[in-house]
Amino acid sequence: MNIFKSIITNKIIQYVMSRYFTYFLQFINSMFIAVYLGPYYLGIWGFITLIIQYLNQINFGIAHSVNAIISINKNKEWYVQKVIGTSLTMLIGLSLIVLLVFGLNVLLDLNLGEKYNFSSYAVLVLLIGILGYFNSLLSNVFRVYGKIMEIAFNQSVFSVLVLSFIFFFKGEKLLEALVWANLVAFFLSLILFVYRSPVKLEFLYIGKLVKTIQIKGWYLFLYNSSFYLIIISTRTFVSTYYSVKEFGYFTFGFTLANIILLLLQSFSFLITPKLFNRFASASKEQSISILNMVRDVYITTSHFLVHLAILLFPLFLFFFKQYTQSEVAFKLIALTIVLYSNSFGYSGLLISKSREKRLGYISIIALIINIILAYVLIKLIYVSFSLVIIATMVSYFIFVLFLSAVGRKQLGLKFNLFTLVMDVFPIKLFIPYLFSLLLIVFSVPNISFIIPFSLFLILNYKTFNKTIPLIRNIIVDSKIIDI
Repeated sequence: MNIFKSIITNKIIQYVMSRYFTYFLQFINSMFIAVYLGPYYLGIWGFITLIIQYLNQINFGIAHSVNAIISINKNKEWYVQKVIGTSLTMLIGLSLIVLLVFGLNVLLDLNLGEKYNFSSYAVLVLLIGILGYFNSLLSNVFRVYGKIMEIAFNQSVFSVLVLSFIFFFKGEKLLEALVWANLVAFFLSLILFVYRSPVKLEFLYIGKLVKTIQIKGWYLFLYNSSFYLIIISTRTFVSTYYSVKEFGYFTFGFTLANIILLLLQSFSFLITPKLFNRFASASKEQSISILNMVRDVYITTSHFLVHLAILLFPLFLFFFKQYTQSEVAFKLIALTIVLYSNSFGYSGLLISKSREKRLGYISIIALIINIILAYVLIKLIYVSFSLVIIATMVSYFIFVLFLSAVGRKQLGLKFNLFTLVMDVFPIKLFIPYLFSLLLIVFSVPNISFIIPFSLFLILNYKTFNKTIPLIRNIIVDSKIIDI
């Protein structure tokens, strides 16, 4: 009975279950959106979400900086309030800059996204981007204070709104409804954040704090934005050099592949402030122990989900035959995105030790490599839209290698190229991964993917044995994420 009560009242379980429900809605919505929009309008929707992602990333690292600062200084309530108030004022300035950029696009007649008819949605997208800055900041504040259900509402409201009308529109009308639903969802979330804020919200301008936030935020901006711009730049190349329909197929594969890892990312979202706090005060030995535990469980589970999804994807396409051209793209995107999980833990360690500058440089290097490789694949080798993602796969791998090198140096651990590769990609993960990649490249029958999946289960059974006790601890003690 006590265990049952612990489960019901556990804020982690409540949050994760809400996210699971939301991801289920996202999955259902994605399917109906794909069917009712069709490849052409799905391509336009993909371009709109691409612009929104660009706006999300051009954030100067303000929200990320505030998250790191207040995670470490949560007990200094007066300081936290001044940091948040100053950051709100900084976001006003950022919003004005974005407004100016959109204005220049109109004045200079740059025709951004002309083949996607983007001008019809530009104003709404601008408002979504600005609201997103404030929601991102307040979401990080709520995360530090353990206010999980408000975060869950912010992450779920769009999916609920879409489900309420998705059956009533098709084609261009559905596209318009999706953009409006996104705007309404962001507005409702902002109202809830302001009303339920755990700290007093007021616009402040404290020059010293602006400098503190922006110095830390600048390198976090370089890190986060450059890293996420890797996949965004790849989507941009596909949207630019291939047809609207082909970008629709790519968007379909990307959307489904991304959903696979969202549930695990919801847990990493919760535990990151805890890691910042623990790493900031932990000894090197304690940091190594924490890092090894969270990385082993998180990364192994991520790879398990991807191998399972690749195995089952052909069954899914049986019901969505108009998107059969997305199959190769989905598999390669899934194998690419999962490489991001291989960096888990190291970024939190370096941020807690104020090594944001190095993170930023690593991300920029990986972004430049991705842009060069994508261009070569498209303009010199003339690959299909499905294979452009290989540029990102290589870039992600280089990124996690550099991150491991800097992280191990921070911990005082010796390393060479071999130890770095084994650290970020141990044999138990690398063999099934490589096997799946080769099967995709050589276009073998889908039933063959049972082989890498079985290999993965055999090689990683010990890690699964460690995962079960961890899940039990999370269920019983929600304070595992508290600072």
